[in-house]
Amino acid sequence: MPRVELRVPFSEKEEARRRGARWDAEQKTWYVPEGVERTGFEQWLPAPQSPNIRAPGWSLIGSQRECRRCVRVSRVFAILLPSGHEALQVEDDPADDYWERGEDVALLSYVNDVPDSIAAQLHLHAPRYRIDFSQTTHSFYWMNHCEHCAAKLGDFETLQESGTFYDLNAGPNDHKFTFTSLHPVTTPFSAHCSGYATIE
Repeated sequence: MPRVELRVPFSEKEEARRRGARWDAEQKTWYVPEGVERTGFEQWLPAPQSPNIRAPGWSLIGSQRECRRCVRVSRVFAILLPSGHEALQVEDDPADDYWERGEDVALLSYVNDVPDSIAAQLHLHAPRYRIDFSQTTHSFYWMNHCEHCAAKLGDFETLQESGTFYDLNAGPNDHKFTFTSLHPVTTPFSAHCSGYATIE
């Protein structure tokens, strides 16, 4: 069996270690080593979630923000979808769910599930943007980490409307995204996320 990454809250790390999980210091994640059965690790296996956002391509954008712990400026990243992306609209009856096309670009937040191919791109281009547990939301999602002290830089201050990726000099009704780097990816994108914002 291939290596399997786990989602282990800090308070349960010793129990995970006792059961045979290993810590990857470079990727900052717990995992079941290759060849080891998953039995006994079920509580930390990520529950797969169906995508609720998709696009024919996507971009990884970068900016900077101050870390609250070490007060140094760190690079941060986010996923930007182009015009033409689609968001799943959930109805009372699942048979009535439908995909709605977005005419504007969209900035994703609280991304909690991505395919392995997307995860590999994120690990390659933004290794400090990775799955971690949030005490605020009591959930795992892809979040930034300080490049100096590894502190969590959650989505609320980084990706919400007054956060790092918004141009605060724009007028009150003229919100615009701002970023310092852009890495376009031409492969299709799909994910499950809890929020996204669109800008005309």
